[in-house]
Amino acid sequence: MLERSRNGRIVFVGDSIGRNQWESMLCMLAAAMPAGSRIYEQFGKPLSRHKGYLSMVFADYNLSVEYYRAPMLVMVDRLPPARDGAIRRAIRLDALPRHAARWAGADVLILNTGHWWNLHKTIKSVAIHARSGNYFTVGDRFNMTTDIKEAFRRSLQTVKDWALTNPRLSKSSYIFFRSYSPSHYGNGTLDTGGSCADQWDPLTMITIESDQQEHLWINTMISNVARSMRRRHGMNNDAVFLNITYMTGLRRDGHPSRHREPETPSDAPEDCSHWCLPGVPDTWNQMMYGHLVSMGYDTRSTKT
Repeated sequence: MLERSRNGRIVFVGDSIGRNQWESMLCMLAAAMPAGSRIYEQFGKPLSRHKGYLSMVFADYNLSVEYYRAPMLVMVDRLPPARDGAIRRAIRLDALPRHAARWAGADVLILNTGHWWNLHKTIKSVAIHARSGNYFTVGDRFNMTTDIKEAFRRSLQTVKDWALTNPRLSKSSYIFFRSYSPSHYGNGTLDTGGSCADQWDPLTMITIESDQQEHLWINTMISNVARSMRRRHGMNNDAVFLNITYMTGLRRDGHPSRHREPETPSDAPEDCSHWCLPGVPDTWNQMMYGHLVSMGYDTRSTKT
């Protein structure tokens, strides 16, 4: 993959689980680099940074592997505080984050979203904070009644329109929409003491329980967007729906659980959403690379 990616850019955009996949890709590629090779962050930023973006350069191959934090893919604006605390943030369904200009020009673009598209991070936060939560907007107009599914559909349409019309997105770019990554909280949720500790074995089968059913609509909408882009005008390669949901759902044993980052407080919730490395995201990247090879991915043929 390093050789096929020479002089290229691999760009991950999404939430912290997208970052998890980006970290996996860095580890896998770094393990294949010759001894003494130089790998560095392009802008001198620490890898502990979780906001904005990071760009790791594999100097021997003139390759950058980049991560851009955009949990909802569209822009989330922090608004000036009002005296009555009426509105804290606006989820702009018709606009991408400001750093989206940097996504363009990617040879491989991997997008993920869905985990923040739930009632607790959008509509319910409004009720909990006495109408001081996250509102959906189109243009400068707030909509207090937009259904979350319709808002998600509108946001994906914005991403699609950008991909189809951005002149800097190369005709030879490969675009992936990764599906939803299930979590495995038992006996509660993240906020109510849920746990995945002492899970040593994968599941052998997943039943479609209520929480799995809740995520089906997210995957359906993501899949539909990828499918609708497959015959996009002027683009040589298909958009791919990278479906990892079912296989990932089996791996209840693959989470950090109580083994959190250094200096995490001892009473912090368990992490049953993100993944240990080496682990599950490595398989996502192997699947993605299989798709790339099958589609003839090789930046050397387009950049001489």
